Amino acid sequence: MERENTQELIGILQAISIVAKSLAVKLMQIEKSVQAYESGAAAVAGRRKAKKGWKW
Repeated sequence: MERENTQELIGILQAISIVAKSLAVKLMQIEKSVQAYESGAAAVAGRRKAKKGWKW
């Protein structure tokens, strides 16, 4: 009985580990997307400021 419980717990922990790894990969992808978006938004803002500067 105790051995079965131990094996079941090991299986649960392995499943949790797999899910955690998958979530970590997804989080890293989201971070990269956010960084790309932010750098693109900053570049657009910079161009807008430059255009405004030329109008004066």
